[in-house]
Amino acid sequence: MRHWYAVHCKPQQDERAETELMKQGFEVFRPRVRARRRIGQRYRVKVESMFPRYLFIALDDSDQDWSPIRSTRGVTGLVRMGGCVPVVPSAVVDALRARTDAENCIDMSPADGFAPNDRVMITEGPLAGFEALFAARNSQERVVVLLNLIRVTLPAHAITRV
Repeated sequence: MRHWYAVHCKPQQDERAETELMKQGFEVFRPRVRARRRIGQRYRVKVESMFPRYLFIALDDSDQDWSPIRSTRGVTGLVRMGGCVPVVPSAVVDALRARTDAENCIDMSPADGFAPNDRVMITEGPLAGFEALFAARNSQERVVVLLNLIRVTLPAHAITRV
């Protein structure tokens, strides 16, 4: 029976490990995300592993030879808990795969859908009840809104669309 397992990779070599395992005929899944990184003076969007140094591999418990995995370039070995190699629930891998695009990238942007200049109502805190304009998101937890002529940073859950 086929199950998914986690593979631990050498530093900065998860892409190489994925390629080498695929060359050997293994089914491999390495989810990626697009991350905005500063390179020199500019910000660029880079595609990176969602789980650096890890990827998933589908293996047959009964008749597949697992021994080539540990000697594959870029691979440290299968993730173990004591002497046991734990199974990654297929529902986890299926859920990740369902959210990927053609490059195996998963969209990590918040699902609230706020866009610059959307009118919002502040719902929590000392400014509750004031209308503002959504300006930007500076993290998963914080947003920047324009309140008349004052720029204010609030928790993301403290606003709602007007």
